[in-house]
Amino acid sequence: MTGRGKPNKQTASRGAANPNANAKEEEEVTATMLRDMMQSLKADICNSIEEAVKGLQTDIAAVKSELSTTTGALQQTINLQEERLAAVEDSATKSSDGLAEMEVTVAALKGEIRALQNKCEDLENRSRRNNLRIISIAEGVEGKTPTAFISNLLKDLFDLDGPPLIDRAHRLSQVKPKTGQAPRPFILRVHFFHVKEQILRLAREKGDLAYNDRAIHIFGDLTAGEAKRRAAFNDVRKILQNIAGARFGFRHPATFRITMPGGEERRFTDPEKAMDFVKSASSASPDSD
Repeated sequence: MTGRGKPNKQTASRGAANPNANAKEEEEVTATMLRDMMQSLKADICNSIEEAVKGLQTDIAAVKSELSTTTGALQQTINLQEERLAAVEDSATKSSDGLAEMEVTVAALKGEIRALQNKCEDLENRSRRNNLRIISIAEGVEGKTPTAFISNLLKDLFDLDGPPLIDRAHRLSQVKPKTGQAPRPFILRVHFFHVKEQILRLAREKGDLAYNDRAIHIFGDLTAGEAKRRAAFNDVRKILQNIAGARFGFRHPATFRITMPGGEERRFTDPEKAMDFVKSASSASPDSD
């Protein structure tokens, strides 16, 4: 009885130890399950990352391939444009060099043309040195012998000893004017230059000239260029006309010669310089106001 009623100490201690053992086993099982789950999750994550990386690598490779193709095309275009630009630059350089040569040539040709024009005008003026121009003589009064008519007219106008020798005389080759219009001028060539100069001097001295109660005028026959250059001295001539004892006139070509009362002689081709000289000389003259 006594032995049956008392519990065995070994059995009691084993029973007390079992709860701890069970708990440890459960922890180990739980830890194992967690490790398995972590390993599985890690494997899934690694697989996902690997697949994503492979996808990115594929995309990057495709982009690189596309970029390589595009870059190659762009490089070809750039190379072509560089070749064209080089050709344009070369052409521009050659054109610039050619243009510079042409500018030099044109400048030289302009100088030659200007010199030739001056020579031609000089020759034309020299060919007219013995010519006179008479304006305002009525149409038709010369009849069929204009040269003889003009020669006799000059004799009568200036009371010459005889008719001056005239090589030829004619009106300008223009359409005959209608009634009421101005008559065509006469152009005549005097055989001797000194006679032509004498006629011009007498015309200036006499002043008013008339034929058949009509005023006429006698001038030297000048080219348009020389007439324009001489006309530029008109203001100087007006001042000289009011200076007693001053003499002036033109030498061929349009060279203006001035002789002041004191005997000082100067020649000018520039009207402004001539004007400065006349003003200075007239202000220094004791006869000036």
